[in-house]
Amino acid sequence: MKAPMQRHLATLALLLLHTSLYTQTLVGTGPQPRTALLEEFTAIRCGVCPSAHAIANSLEGLHGEALTIIAVHGGGLAVPLAGQPDFRTAEGSAIWGVLGVVSQPQGSVNRRPIQGPNGWSGAIGSVLSQDSPANIGLSTTYDVETRTVTVEMEVYYTSTLSDEDRIHVALTQDDIVGWQTDYVNGNHPDYIHRHVLRGLMTPVEGDPVMDPAEGALVQRTYAMTIPGAWDIDALSAVAFIGAAQGEVHQVRSVPAAGGATVGLDSVRSDLPDAPFPVPASHMVSVPLPAGHSGQATLFDAFGREVRSERMPMGAGRVLFAVHDLLPGTYFVRFEGGGAQRIVVAR
Repeated sequence: MKAPMQRHLATLALLLLHTSLYTQTLVGTGPQPRTALLEEFTAIRCGVCPSAHAIANSLEGLHGEALTIIAVHGGGLAVPLAGQPDFRTAEGSAIWGVLGVVSQPQGSVNRRPIQGPNGWSGAIGSVLSQDSPANIGLSTTYDVETRTVTVEMEVYYTSTLSDEDRIHVALTQDDIVGWQTDYVNGNHPDYIHRHVLRGLMTPVEGDPVMDPAEGALVQRTYAMTIPGAWDIDALSAVAFIGAAQGEVHQVRSVPAAGGATVGLDSVRSDLPDAPFPVPASHMVSVPLPAGHSGQATLFDAFGREVRSERMPMGAGRVLFAVHDLLPGTYFVRFEGGGAQRIVVAR
């Protein structure tokens, strides 16, 4: 069984920028419908699990980005025989224990009670018919040299909640080829496994958010160094938030290398104190702090200087060309203080 990967919680020191200086760019502030999280409990030697996979994949095709799936391999049938892949993780085993999973195929929708595949559609429909008390936005950056995935996350509360919340961030991998037992269609030595849980960037119990209140903006940063065997191009970062001992409010998923959500409030060009556009693909216009002149320097999410522009006195904004930059989160620091966050996407 694989041990948990190295994790770094809270704001990364290497960013050299305190989150209170950032402007909100990843999450909208208006009420949004809930999105659905299906935690699918499965195993490579579970002969009835392929039919459950088919149901999950069909639901994903139906609901699109409104549904995120995490396939958590565990139990005795997940123990590989010779030549078979090992998709077990210590965190996955802990999730099985926390949610009381004893067999597969089973699933939990938004951490509601465990049920079989035939109940997933109705549970997902119920979730999607509700509004969420919290909105989620996230962006990711990947450092090729260190194989480090960094996730910048924002949560905006549209309602006040009485209980403590918890943030969870996971990495999943798609399209892994390997053995799968199948009682119906015959065993598959080259089965395509989807949504496989690779590891958590937060503790199993989640990262606490105390006293969530309407209008509160929570910003967190997480990082993980990934093993060489993981395919970064097939990895996704999955972030969700919910009550410490209750249901999930909201979930989002983006590619682990250069993925980003966009807050609906962030794409307006008439906001004088916000970068535009967000995300940017060619040029980005960044507002200057009042009375500032001198240098504006663009850094990537790992604190490395990308480029610098001179700010003339009286200029209201500074322009940066970003067409040649990798997708991800970047930060503009101003001579004399102040900072802005921008997101580059393709």
